[in-house]
Amino acid sequence: MRPDVLSLHRFYQTQLGGLTAQLIAERIAKFMPPQAGAVHVGLGYALPFLDHLIAAEPAGSTARFMALMPAQQGVCHWPSLTDNRSALVDPYHLPLADASIDRLLVTHSLEHAHRPANLLREAWRILAPGGQIVVLTPNRRRTWSAAEATPFGHGRPFSKSQLFQLMTEQMLEPNEWDTVLMQPPFTWPGATKLIRTSERLIRPLGRMLGGALLVSARKRMYGAIPKGGAKARTKPVFTQTP
Repeated sequence: MRPDVLSLHRFYQTQLGGLTAQLIAERIAKFMPPQAGAVHVGLGYALPFLDHLIAAEPAGSTARFMALMPAQQGVCHWPSLTDNRSALVDPYHLPLADASIDRLLVTHSLEHAHRPANLLREAWRILAPGGQIVVLTPNRRRTWSAAEATPFGHGRPFSKSQLFQLMTEQMLEPNEWDTVLMQPPFTWPGATKLIRTSERLIRPLGRMLGGALLVSARKRMYGAIPKGGAKARTKPVFTQTP
């Protein structure tokens, strides 16, 4: 069963969830350093990670951020009730024009998609030429993918080779990958205090040991035909006021 937006929010408000968000966000930030003027979109439940990316932007940054949340999950205001940049969407028909964004962060989304290839092809459509996509999924055969008390214990986990193949088939060329969450999601008292230490001690044994898988890819243009071909319809674009 797919966690709804309230369940996701509650998890990331816990001590374990807060540390989980920090560790993942730090890895994402290495894939997505600040880029002046870039349009960033988070698809799924990406709020903790978008907050981290925004905080890393230099003063006076012209980068823009928005959050798109699938209808099956639900939506919440972000970043505040007075300055909302989130919307409820159909992930297979995003309300964005072709080649309209620079960076797409897909979190807590692909593993729940009934048509993952279609979701990634829609991602390809909205990315600008050479645009970047970073996908976060549960890592197959790791303890986090079986821990139903966390968001990573739901949906279909992926191995690195499976995710690489799926993205490549949709003309998204993987160029970087990593895993995070080396320590199993223990709930006994004091376990969360060991999470950062575990990341440092276990990582040298192998990158594939992490419970969450991250893959960064670029939109490939050569030999590609946009979804729908010449008959593809123009879709409305979200705009932001200064």
